[in-house]
Amino acid sequence: MPGHLGQKVLNALTGGHSNHPPGQNLPGRGLINEDERPLSSPPNRGTYPRLARLSDGSILSSFTQFPENQRALCVARSTDNGRTFELLSEVTRAAGDVDNMFLLEAAPGVVLAAFRNHDIGPDGPSHFRITVCRSMDSGRTWKFASQAAEKKPPFGIWEPFMRLGRRGEVQLTYSQEFAHNNQCTMLIVSQDQGSTWTQPTCLHGNNDPLRDGMNGIAKTIDNGREALVMAFETTRYGPFNIEALISYDDGATWQKRHEVFRPKHGHNAGSPQIASFADGSLVVAFMTDEDSSQVEWVKHAAIKVVFAGPPHNGQIQWSAPSVVSPASSFWPGVMALDHHTALVTYDRGGPLAKTVTWQPR
Repeated sequence: MPGHLGQKVLNALTGGHSNHPPGQNLPGRGLINEDERPLSSPPNRGTYPRLARLSDGSILSSFTQFPENQRALCVARSTDNGRTFELLSEVTRAAGDVDNMFLLEAAPGVVLAAFRNHDIGPDGPSHFRITVCRSMDSGRTWKFASQAAEKKPPFGIWEPFMRLGRRGEVQLTYSQEFAHNNQCTMLIVSQDQGSTWTQPTCLHGNNDPLRDGMNGIAKTIDNGREALVMAFETTRYGPFNIEALISYDDGATWQKRHEVFRPKHGHNAGSPQIASFADGSLVVAFMTDEDSSQVEWVKHAAIKVVFAGPPHNGQIQWSAPSVVSPASSFWPGVMALDHHTALVTYDRGGPLAKTVTWQPR
């Protein structure tokens, strides 16, 4: 939905709220710390890094490597709050298209790994899957648990994200194409730690000509009311930009769609992930090529973050962006480390991370 029509629809949804100009009266400020560290030791090549905190205090990192004409989904572990990581295990490897791995501890010591797992034929993907594997020993060994979602071509499924709902159920969201210009965020739920799943439901925009994708969700609070904020990429202006939705019912329904970040005209901002701090303030990490004279997405992208205070009556005011990692960097993730610090992950010749700090006023 490019051009002026897209902006009119967005203004109608949000009351004109936009990231331009960015908010100047945030209840704090975000700082980028120059403390880059690898997410594995030795610092192997790898991409699509993500993090998961376990109940024993350790942190698992996950990333995709490319050994011997295959893809391997790898896990490393930190016992010093994310300062150093040691390679721990391999979830799976395959000659097909395995990637987009996301980890979640479903119960103490029970870790799920969800990832895309597509068969590739001579004309491209021949079968699409979101596969879930399970570890009963905090990520050391893995077994197949279920095919959480699967379908035949022509349209695909990608980019799983997982969180625990209020009742301990696993909520898995992923992106599903319905047409070349229509992709939606889907929800499936498991009550048995990933063995079985509900039928998928579309969370928002099933009839919109927009490619919503690569979602992440963080818990926050809106004037004392529990809330979730979902960040995702979309195609409102042709290239990718970042938008968000808010849920007040633990992720069942979503509303208050609004703009988080829009790059310079003709450029892209995509692949967002979101985390929250102790006071409910938010940080969104994403990749953007807006500083490059060349637009060849996803090349020439830098990793940036924007910050916001908690929602206020469904309104969120986002900061101007700050650079975390220069071009070319890819596929960021983010996870809160403590009350005021988050660890932003990315691929720049291998899986790396850097902390950002939120300073409330």
